[in-house]
Formats: sequence, C-alpha cells, structure tokens
Amino acid sequence: MDILKSIRRRMFALQSISKHFEKRDGKQFPALQEVDLEIKAGEFLSIIGPSGCGKTTLLNVVAGFIKPTSGRVLKEGAEIAGPGPDRTMMFQDYALFPWLTVADNIAFGLGAQRLSASERDARVRHFISLVGLDGFEKAYPSQLSGGMRQRVSIARALAPDPEVVLMDEPFAALDSLTRDRLQEELLAIWSRAHKTFVLITHNVEEAVFLSDRVVVMGSRPGRIHSVIDIRVPRPRAPEIRVRNALFLDLKHEVLDLLGRVTPTAEHH
Repeated sequence: MDILKSIRRRMFALQSISKHFEKRDGKQFPALQEVDLEIKAGEFLSIIGPSGCGKTTLLNVVAGFIKPTSGRVLKEGAEIAGPGPDRTMMFQDYALFPWLTVADNIAFGLGAQRLSASERDARVRHFISLVGLDGFEKAYPSQLSGGMRQRVSIARALAPDPEVVLMDEPFAALDSLTRDRLQEELLAIWSRAHKTFVLITHNVEEAVFLSDRVVVMGSRPGRIHSVIDIRVPRPRAPEIRVRNALFLDLKHEVLDLLGRVTPTAEHH
C-alpha cells in the first residue's frame, strides 16, 4: 500500500479557494480563505476542524454545489463548473426516500444512466450485497436501524459508479458501537471499490482510523492548518484503536493540533 500511495495521481487540486457569503445586513461573511489542497486518486482523506470552520462549505465546493468567491477546483487539470456524475455525496441524515424500498432507494441514483432493467437490477443486487443488506431489498427505511439506513446511503452513493464519494459526517447520529462497526465496514468497502473517499468529521479517532491523510482546518475563516499523513499500515484491525502505539500517537497529534486552532474545539 505504501508503494501505491506514493504513485497515486492527483485527482483534484483546490487552488486558493475562498468563499464569502453575504449576511442580511449586506456585509460579507468569510467562510473559507485561500485554501490549497490536493486530493489523490484512490485515497481516503478526512477533513477535521472546529464547528464553523468551513468544512462543509469546502466539501460543497468540491461537489460543485457552490462556487468559490475566488480560486478554482481542478479535476485532472480541468476546472469543474458544477456537479457531475463523477462525484456523489453522503449526508448525516441518510437522505433516503421513506416511500421507496432499500432496492428502489439504491436504484434511484441510476436513473440518469442508460441501463437496461436487468443491468440496473444486477447493480442494485451487487451493492446490497456489498453493504451486507441481503434479505432487506424490499424493506422500507422506517423498518431499518440507523446503521442499516446508513448502509443503504453508502450503497446508493456507490451504485452510479462515481470516482469520488464525499461524506458529510455520515456517522455522527449513530451510537458509538454502531459507528465503530460501520467505520470498519466502510474501510472494507473502500478497499474493494477503489474509489476516492473524502470525509468531513468532528471525530478524531474516526479520522485517524479511516484515513490516509487527515486535514486539520483552523477557525473561521477556514484555512488549512496542517495535513497529517496516517502511517498506520493497512488493513487496520479494530483493536488498533487502543493497542497500536503509532495510532495513539497520531490521534494525540491531531487532538493537539485541534487544541491549537481553537480554544473551544469540539472533538473526541
């Protein structure tokens, strides 16, 4: 994996990204200021920082949902102008349609693709199996636990075959045991799917456990304070959270950095 990481090509380049929003009184509110970041193909990247530092704004810029006030986002050298099928987003609140079954929710994102019914059904079955929901194809979101609903969200994000999966605190609403289990499952899915994952989180342990690199952002206006290489070998077993000295050192390093960027950082 170390060799693969060293030869990964640059997928996205964020160049001098600034974003200002206008408040009701007409004054400009700076959310991001001069952010430079490269996202590598196939990596798992986490972005962490205090509340209000612009993490979600930055993710929305990469997604193409909002345009930066200044700067640009390049994908393999070409500037992105808006959303595209190469990027999908996962949210904390699952964003599932309650009137659709598990299978239909996953299939919903395939509507823009020219697939035959048999091709669509085969892809849906593949991703249901990938996230461990065999037997729940006809269940509705209200019949599922929070963890199962988030698995449906993961499957729906992956089904259109995007190059990049963008995740905005997808596990924040889950209890800690479910969250840990889904982190482990997400790593297994990431290793099989060969996609680029970008995660926004407030949870330091989650960021270190999942990531190749952790980006630490400073307080408003959001700037990149540090980028930490997570040198813990893969695959990563659950017990490294408490038994691996390097993992614990990196976790404390990120915690220390968060303590420096804000006196009231909200982290775990």
